[in-house]
Amino acid sequence: MATKIGQVAQELARTNPWWRDRDWVNRDPDLRKVLDANLGYRSSCLDDLVEGGLYLLRGPRRVGKTVTVKQTIESLIQQGVAPQAIIRIAADAWSANDLRTVVQNTALPRLPTGHHRWWLFDEITATTGDWAAQIKWLRDNDPDFSQATVILTGSNASGLTAAAGVLAGRRGQISNADRTLLPVGFRTFARLLDPSLPDVEKIDLSSLRSEKARAAYDELLPWLDVLVTTWEKYLSYGGFPIAVSAARAGTPVPQWFVDDIFNVVYRYTFAESRLSETSTSALVERLMQSMASPVNMSKVGSELGLSQDVVSRHVHYLRDSYLLWNCPQKSESSWTERKIAQDKLYAIDPLFARLAHLRNNSRADIDLTVLVEMQVGMAVHRSAYSDGLPWAGDNFLFYVRTPSRKEIDFVSELFAGTAIEGKYVEGGNWAGEAATVNASHFSGILATRNVLQYPLDDSAWAIPAATLCYLIDT
Repeated sequence: MATKIGQVAQELARTNPWWRDRDWVNRDPDLRKVLDANLGYRSSCLDDLVEGGLYLLRGPRRVGKTVTVKQTIESLIQQGVAPQAIIRIAADAWSANDLRTVVQNTALPRLPTGHHRWWLFDEITATTGDWAAQIKWLRDNDPDFSQATVILTGSNASGLTAAAGVLAGRRGQISNADRTLLPVGFRTFARLLDPSLPDVEKIDLSSLRSEKARAAYDELLPWLDVLVTTWEKYLSYGGFPIAVSAARAGTPVPQWFVDDIFNVVYRYTFAESRLSETSTSALVERLMQSMASPVNMSKVGSELGLSQDVVSRHVHYLRDSYLLWNCPQKSESSWTERKIAQDKLYAIDPLFARLAHLRNNSRADIDLTVLVEMQVGMAVHRSAYSDGLPWAGDNFLFYVRTPSRKEIDFVSELFAGTAIEGKYVEGGNWAGEAATVNASHFSGILATRNVLQYPLDDSAWAIPAATLCYLIDT
């Protein structure tokens, strides 16, 4: 491609239709699918961009990064950016050397006076070669590119994290330079399915047991039946946009999309692996079945006929592709992880957690209580991210192992002394499920199915998981 600059120019003209067509939005195949789905959802993850900045957008494949990029282009044009100034490149079929060629040597539409370029490189982490070094060189040596606004999207955590280091000092005087697109949170999911649900104020993670929070929990009590039903549908469908659209239509998640997610794992995430399709499914199934407990890599490997090293390497692949997140054990003396302890691993979304079962119903599905625990943790992650905590930052969410060898699901310095336990109960025996957290120095929140109670003493509050996540999730 580097020697065929005319072919590159022709390809860019084909893939940047806004240069010539004011009605391009209605003809674009990705945006047409969004319109046809009638979902009415648009991520805000690329809002408030500052001209001249260099942004990284991370997130799993099939979560909608390309759609978000194209919706951002539509918004930029509506805000007055010249269409000819905006260049989107699907970079996953490129080499690093091609990047310098397209920026410096390819014919591009003439810029109107007073405008700078907007470069949007989609899935740049799939570009072969040292793409970050090429972007750095261009920021340092190309006067026009140094003043351009640049957005780099990708699905590889280590690639983006390394690039952030390479590009340090070349990203402009901007805040919130690292953006993350995650599957749709429960609050958005619920209001897409039932717009009559109230748009109540979000509860801060530091105020989960405050009087303000208690008033909010009580305020949602009239909607408890709707919230519980919608929550359990969310645990089945998850937050990938295609799945949300299916949930709204009352149809199963399309089998082609389930297969797409599997192929993301098998052909992209495990691209360097020698595992067969069957072994891939077995490994995903086994990891998901162990979500509620610290994962023993050696035991998982012995059950599947794999070495501990192979299991650990594939867990790394899944985390690197934003399909798994880890919850380490809290150290005894600080808000840091206990290095010698085993982590808990959780899926990024119910669709991935249930993937092996959805492809083959003879494989075990995930217990509802485990999915609840997983999605409560994800709600905390999305809440913290929306409040400015970077997704790729230090661990902030932990589990606690008590002296009696029992576990408390989630603690965080952000919780201001509160701990959350996922116990999906609905009977009067819920207090017994809170015994572990009540015996600790934490104030407890027990995420139940439908029980809402506030004991008069300092023991745990029972809050329906749907209510809790509606108030903290995005």
